[in-house]
Amino acid sequence: MQTALRRAVVIGLAAMMPVGAQAWTPPQGFATAAHAWETGDYATARNLFGRLAEAGDARAAFYLGVMAEQGQGGEADPAAAASWYGRAADAGDARAAFNLARLLDQGAGPALPADPVRAAMLYEQAARAGIVAADTGLALMQLDGRAAGGDAAAARSRLLRAARAGDGAADHALALRALVGDPPDMVEAVARCRRAVARGYAPARALLDQLSAAADPGLLEAATAREPVLDTPGN
Repeated sequence: MQTALRRAVVIGLAAMMPVGAQAWTPPQGFATAAHAWETGDYATARNLFGRLAEAGDARAAFYLGVMAEQGQGGEADPAAAASWYGRAADAGDARAAFNLARLLDQGAGPALPADPVRAAMLYEQAARAGIVAADTGLALMQLDGRAAGGDAAAARSRLLRAARAGDGAADHALALRALVGDPPDMVEAVARCRRAVARGYAPARALLDQLSAAADPGLLEAATAREPVLDTPGN
């Protein structure tokens, strides 16, 4: 009798709910799923984010992409990550647009071939939303001839803008270009490598060590003097 009564109550409450109100969300919404992810409870996070994403939450789709890419709670799956990032990017999530662009820039094996055209569009979307590293990614594609819409000068402008905004990868890219200039600018290269390392861009360390070992004291002093004015217009 009690079971039948409970069932009748549940059915009656469901009938009273508006159609749009029947989408499932966790008791605490996104915060519950995010807390599970932050504490390493990936099984719970995947379940909750999955339900939220199916209900249209772009943030949840982004985090499912992160989990799939990094193998949190299962094997790493770049193709699944790309799918989730795509859903979030289509809904306007700039972080997802950047992460998907990064994956499609070079591809991730047979399951996720490179798509430079789409990667460039996604980098542009993320850059417009203020993600500095997206400017760097798009500039590098343009310099490599893998993205249309920009010559070398335009690509350099993107790199300079990203470097001014604090992107160590942009400083590293500018250092490499300084080395292949005509003539090469070793002072600029050392100064930018130093700043890239200071900003936490680890790949610049090896190049900085090589340049520093080959440079004379005068050049290193000149690089020290150059660092404070790297962002000065015309430098």
